[in-house]
Amino acid sequence: MRVDVSDIVVDFDLGGTTFTRRRPTTTVSNEGIASQSYDDLIASGIVQPATPDDAQFLPDGTRISSVKAFYTATPISAGDGSSTIGDVLIDDMGHTFQVLHVEGFYKHGMIKALAQRLLPEGSP
Repeated sequence: MRVDVSDIVVDFDLGGTTFTRRRPTTTVSNEGIASQSYDDLIASGIVQPATPDDAQFLPDGTRISSVKAFYTATPISAGDGSSTIGDVLIDDMGHTFQVLHVEGFYKHGMIKALAQRLLPEGSP
C-alpha cells in the first residue's frame, strides 16, 4: 500500500516549516565569461536534527551536531561531488546549510536531505 505523506510534511500544525532552497546556476556570456548566480525557491517541509543513523551517509569527519535533516517534497540536489555544486538550504532562522546527501522516499512523495550548517566567515 502506498502512503503519500507529502501533505503531512508541509502541515504547520505537525511541525512543518518553510525554508529556502538556493540552487547554484552557471551561465556563460557571449564573450565566454562564466558567472554564477542562484535560483531561490521557498520550500515547505520538516527540519530536524540528524540522527546517529544518518552518520553513515556523511563524509568522514562531519560532526553530526552540525547536520540537520530536511524532509520535503521539493527536489533537492547534493551535487555530484566534483563539477556540480549541491544546493544550499536556508532555514527559517537564517542559518545556511550545504546539502551533503539526498535520500528519496519516492513512494511516500518526499525526500530526506542531510545538510551541514555553514558557519559565517570568521566564526570559531
